[in-house]
Amino acid sequence: LASKLKKNPQVIASEIKTYLEKYLAADVDKIEVIKPGFINLFISSKILTDSLNKIIKTGDKFFSSKENKKVIIEFLSANPTGPLSIAHGRQAIVGDTIANILEFLGNKVTREYYLNDAGRQIKLIADDVHEFLAPTRGKEIDFSKINYKGEYLREIADMAQGELASKDLNEYSEQSNREEFVIKYVLQNYIKKDLDALGIKFDTWFSQKKLIDKKLVEKTISTLGKKGLMYEKDGALWFSSTKFGDDKDRVIKKADGELTYFASDIAYHKDKIGRKFDELINLWGPDHHGYIKRVKTSIQALGYSQDLLKIIIVQLVTLTTKERMSKRAGTFVRLSELTEDLGKDATRFYYLTRRNSSHLEFDIDLAKKTSFDNPLYYIQYVCARIESIFKKAPKASFNTKFSILLKEEEELNLLRALLQFTYCLEKARSSLEPVFVIEYLKSLASSFHKFYEKVRVIDEDKDLTQARLNLLKGVKTVFHCGLGLLGITPVE
Repeated sequence: LASKLKKNPQVIASEIKTYLEKYLAADVDKIEVIKPGFINLFISSKILTDSLNKIIKTGDKFFSSKENKKVIIEFLSANPTGPLSIAHGRQAIVGDTIANILEFLGNKVTREYYLNDAGRQIKLIADDVHEFLAPTRGKEIDFSKINYKGEYLREIADMAQGELASKDLNEYSEQSNREEFVIKYVLQNYIKKDLDALGIKFDTWFSQKKLIDKKLVEKTISTLGKKGLMYEKDGALWFSSTKFGDDKDRVIKKADGELTYFASDIAYHKDKIGRKFDELINLWGPDHHGYIKRVKTSIQALGYSQDLLKIIIVQLVTLTTKERMSKRAGTFVRLSELTEDLGKDATRFYYLTRRNSSHLEFDIDLAKKTSFDNPLYYIQYVCARIESIFKKAPKASFNTKFSILLKEEEELNLLRALLQFTYCLEKARSSLEPVFVIEYLKSLASSFHKFYEKVRVIDEDKDLTQARLNLLKGVKTVFHCGLGLLGITPVE
């Protein structure tokens, strides 16, 4: 403010201090001004203990809010052409955790999977399975015709062969029937099974094929055409996206009449907006970075604000481990292998340890360590230790009248730390970065361990014991809430 008001910062701070002392008299012990122009507020211990008492009475509702927005988050959306890989795992868990945070803060959230069940990729894998079934037609498999690699193709073919026992072979020879079978098998036996193991459920599975079959893509193209935003060139149909800030116009329909993926994406986002969501969130892989502008321009072209759509780019994942991870799916490690090896909780935790925009190096050996070098172990150890104290302690009343006895600096420091959970949630919400929850829980765990080293919870003074048990009740509430948002079960 000093440069704006042409005043000494110390003078401005002193003026502000006068007002703060008037309005915050009941909330702070003191307010001080220090050079070169900072204002320090010392929150009163009464406000801290009053907040603790509210947590004891209301649980984690103390930290929730009532944003009350209708939000759709579309994430993962892997092509139904095989098992999920470790790269898919990061998008799945980041998306699910963001949805958990949004729900906790009072929003109505829809988790949506955009199913790419139309187009060239589906045709190729259906043809591959058909080729694996050549022996049922009295022919040998021509491996030169196989597009996808991996043993899962044989798994699908074996299942298809079993189904043929009750179906006419000619029926399965129909392209549409082959594609329908492969999509259904991959979804049930790979994608949904892998997601179930990680505790992830989608509310809706949106079919690209149905979008096309219902002529919603053609209708969207017609809408843009009526706005004068479509034109023909070189036999293809183009969208005038440069009118809205894109670096070049985009092809909507190729010269051979085939619709581009972008055409379906415009119709898909138009459908989302039509479902009256207040906020659209998409999680995409790093190969989609150049796609952001064109989708946002299409939303603007349809008459809506580009700000309605938030796109998060989730970077790649690599594994580091001294043990050998098999590649049962051909060229990639299956997500299911990682989950089976580490379990749900460790898998979810380590996928969330970096910012979305940062490359993630997943350290399997660290995830398995039972020492404080392992951040998840460090956090879970607090949950276990608190449960142990509760078992040893005289029956805790959690009567809020005792909280006022918390006076020691270590007690108040821990109380301040747990109350910062609100700020953690605000950061995670505004940035859509789940890593802030992990960083906060690590910090709170550190505060707890410092407290535990210096303060004896079960004291000779029974009232003081009850006060400290109240404090641990608050700490437990925050850890259970934070881990719950990450999709992790606290240990006992």
